[in-house]
Amino acid sequence: MPGDGSPVDPERSVVGMRTLVIDEGFPYPLDTGKRIRTYHLLSRLATRGELHYLAYGASGSESFAALEKAGMNPIPVPVALPPQSGPLFYLRLLANLISRYPYIVSRHYSAVFQRKLEETIRRLNPDIIICEWTPYAVFVRDLTTVPAVVVAHNIEHRIWQRYHEYEESWLKRWYIGRQVPKVAAYERRAFTWVRGAVAVSHAEAGEIKTLNPGLAVEVVDNGVDLDYFGPAPDEPEQDSLVFVGAMNWRPNQDAVTYFVNEVLPLVRRHRPDASIVIVGQGPPPHVRRFDARPGVHVAGRVDDVRPYVDAASVYVVPLRIGGGTRLKILEALAMKKAVVSTSIGAEGLEVTDGTHLVIADTAEAFAEKIELLFNDPGLRKRLGEAGRRLVEERYGWDRLTDKLERFLKELVRTK
Repeated sequence: MPGDGSPVDPERSVVGMRTLVIDEGFPYPLDTGKRIRTYHLLSRLATRGELHYLAYGASGSESFAALEKAGMNPIPVPVALPPQSGPLFYLRLLANLISRYPYIVSRHYSAVFQRKLEETIRRLNPDIIICEWTPYAVFVRDLTTVPAVVVAHNIEHRIWQRYHEYEESWLKRWYIGRQVPKVAAYERRAFTWVRGAVAVSHAEAGEIKTLNPGLAVEVVDNGVDLDYFGPAPDEPEQDSLVFVGAMNWRPNQDAVTYFVNEVLPLVRRHRPDASIVIVGQGPPPHVRRFDARPGVHVAGRVDDVRPYVDAASVYVVPLRIGGGTRLKILEALAMKKAVVSTSIGAEGLEVTDGTHLVIADTAEAFAEKIELLFNDPGLRKRLGEAGRRLVEERYGWDRLTDKLERFLKELVRTK
């Protein structure tokens, strides 16, 4: 019987795996790139076997109910993660200076979660464990009975390096500088604690292999719901721009700050009516204040991003910090939108500058590309059509789930 400690049936392991996922929270609502990716891949995986989802959360929550409905068997750990503000937050940051682990790990680790995981492993006897974020590999560092795989949504130390590069506050820059080597050291260890790793791009898979050459690594790209994100039925508004991204994530905050302060004024020199709508949950006060700027509207969290994207002539991705690949670009391409992005914004995607989107890495170049697209509806249409073809061929969730499932089954077969 499952959970009685008996050996795993090898036929069940191949035909229908029993998968245990551990994560920071249940991936719902679908309002961040990580949640969107995780939900779409794992809800599909749950229809092909047995999947259980262990995460911080409450049994009566909306997210718990959503996972139950999707057949993902949520298992809540009813402990709240420490808040990211207030005096205690700064005391925790200070205390972390003497910890061997970086703050992104120590904040998420708890003995309660560890005990719940060990209890769940004994009860379920899973075939494989998915750590749905690199910091959660710390929970399986001593595990020898079940193969584990870590999903590297980003190469974390690269993000921290970019935080350090663009941070203007000397105190924050100093603290981030202390975190970068700790994050890098943690990642080197984390990729030795697991049987395999999933990367979201070939470039990041290569980086993981340099950290542990013997590790099994598979690339499972980010994807897009091709039915939900379809072409806009109406003509966009003239000289209109849109940015979509969770505004409680620092790389997105940096992106819109850079765009509003350095790019938009250049655009409005020639197009005084040009405007941008910033869409995404949790904008902090300094981002909300952009709403008072000419040509800027901060919409915040919305129930459906599609009307905002539909209305825009050009979709902008001015990211200077980040890793992994951007679901926001895939969604825009699926809607046949013309996209202007930085190289970092388009990093890891199989896109070609001038064919699927336009790349610009300085404020002046970014403004020039926007002006070009404002002036050339034919180019906008060609980019949109090529982008839609690309996502249909490569980035559908069903195709990506097939690839993930094959990789997990191979790890189970060879354990």
